[in-house]
Amino acid sequence: MTKAEELSPVDLIKFNLEKGEIRFKDRRMVLSSADAWGMLRKDLIAALGLERAKSFLVRYGWNCGINDARNLKEMFEWDNDNELLLAGLRMHNISGSVMARFLEMEIDCAKGHFYFLGEWINSHEAEQHLLHFPSHHEPVCYILMGYAGGYSTEFLGKKVIVKEIECVAAGAKSCRFIGKTIDQWGDEIIPDLPFYEERSMADELDIAYRRIEEQAETLKRSAKLNQKLTQIVLQGKGLDAIARVVAENLGCGISIFDKTYQPLSVYGDLDFSRSRTFSEIEKNVLEKVNKERRTMEIGNRLISPIVLQNQVSGFVSLYKKDGCFANLETVSLERMATVCAIQMLNEKTAIESEQRAKGELLDELLMAEIDTDRVRQRMTYFGYGINTSYSVFVFQIKENSHWEKEGAHDERKEIVNIISSDLEHAGYHALVSSRIDRVFALIPEKLFKMKKINCKEYGQFLIDKINDLLKNSRITLGMSGIYHDLCSFSRGFHEAQKAIEIAEMKWKNRQVVHAAELGHLGLLLNARNPEELESFANEKVGTIYEYDKKSGGELLKTLYYYIKNEFNLHKTAREMNITIGGMRYRLRRIQELGEFDLNNSDTRFEIQLALEISVVMGQLKV
Repeated sequence: MTKAEELSPVDLIKFNLEKGEIRFKDRRMVLSSADAWGMLRKDLIAALGLERAKSFLVRYGWNCGINDARNLKEMFEWDNDNELLLAGLRMHNISGSVMARFLEMEIDCAKGHFYFLGEWINSHEAEQHLLHFPSHHEPVCYILMGYAGGYSTEFLGKKVIVKEIECVAAGAKSCRFIGKTIDQWGDEIIPDLPFYEERSMADELDIAYRRIEEQAETLKRSAKLNQKLTQIVLQGKGLDAIARVVAENLGCGISIFDKTYQPLSVYGDLDFSRSRTFSEIEKNVLEKVNKERRTMEIGNRLISPIVLQNQVSGFVSLYKKDGCFANLETVSLERMATVCAIQMLNEKTAIESEQRAKGELLDELLMAEIDTDRVRQRMTYFGYGINTSYSVFVFQIKENSHWEKEGAHDERKEIVNIISSDLEHAGYHALVSSRIDRVFALIPEKLFKMKKINCKEYGQFLIDKINDLLKNSRITLGMSGIYHDLCSFSRGFHEAQKAIEIAEMKWKNRQVVHAAELGHLGLLLNARNPEELESFANEKVGTIYEYDKKSGGELLKTLYYYIKNEFNLHKTAREMNITIGGMRYRLRRIQELGEFDLNNSDTRFEIQLALEISVVMGQLKV
């Protein structure tokens, strides 16, 4: 009586060099190179195609499995049926094909119940496939599957199909397989059954020949289409022309969508409501197309990704009412996706070049001294009204975690897109530029009048749109007054920047600040001799500032809010979160240190002015 584990090549395999024979007990065997099998596999796939080659290799393995099961049944007496089944795994190991083992096994021959889950480790098929081909999207151990199925079928007396569910050649850590009868598999196994149908090599070659003829015709037609598409790109006709040429050549509907699934171009005699939108199921497929970057089919759609600079920038979709998609349609759609990527890159480059030139123009406009004639000429060239009045908008991007992840460039780009899109939608050319952490724009006064809102309301509208898109960013917008003269825009730029500075020091929660809101603070910021202002503030409240600095007190802040609240003792105490007694003590201490009388109106004005200067100079944080 024999056990599977007792099968040993040392005892069972005999070499007779004089006769050129290798015998497994009394059955002749042949020693073969794994690399040679790999080359045969490669040539079969090249000649027959992957599907036909798979069928050939599966059937080869199937016949090998049946033959081994019959031989082992005849050559040995087994302890029990399970040992005969395990001998099939042992033969895998002895042959050098793979190290095989069962992980789960449920077998009842009397009832016809048959199930096992197993693992192949160090599969020679997966190894050879990866030597000649890239990683595949599905398992490739075809001979091993066929062998296990054929062996199990001979063992059980009922057809068993073994299916590989994980494979090293498809990115898994090991190869795993499941074996069940056809009845137990049910409808799930139906697509795999044709691989087990007997065909002669002549039939296979005939099918391959017909496929080559079809491919030749496909190549001929796709070459003509490729020539037409190339001409469209060279002539700069755009996506609409690309969609039209492909639709007319294939007799199908064509849709081009951006990466957010919005239609860029639709052409062809088709169901437009279906061609212009994607269902939730189709969007799930698109996400898979985006991830795997390959052409996929769903229903009556064939979808291919548009890959631009290693990123999926959109999708091309071929749609027809009935029938299957032919190889020509797949090849043509993929070529169309490549041409669309080239067209998008051309458009992107042109837009970026124009935006760069406009940015340089805006940078020049915001300089203190400009070449007026040269700037007028360039503004006219870009279509900007020379006699139009503008407000200068400056968007300040605050540093945060998103910034640290090098997101600043993307934030600037999105802000520029929002401003440009809104202006161009309203019929105005956008003059926008960006530098490091800021975006600058000239906004025409006519736009405010057309929208029937003021400058600050429009600024708030833009900030709201930016906040919706850049949820993790902090943007502050400073706006200047209206300027008419080209030489005055630099002053508007200075105003907008100062508005941002004041907002950061005085109104920390504000995102939109207009220069007109600065009032006398604007005059202070634009003073010719800021040193004199600082000296004035130090003279009036310097002793209080120094006292707070040494003691960590808040007397200067208390004085600021006391004046801001129109000398209302109770209101200031609530705002400072102190008692009335504490408030009175602070006021006495303030007047002692400052040596001034707050009952005097002139003194009050001077102290208020000194406090505002302290805010501007950054000495007082409010």
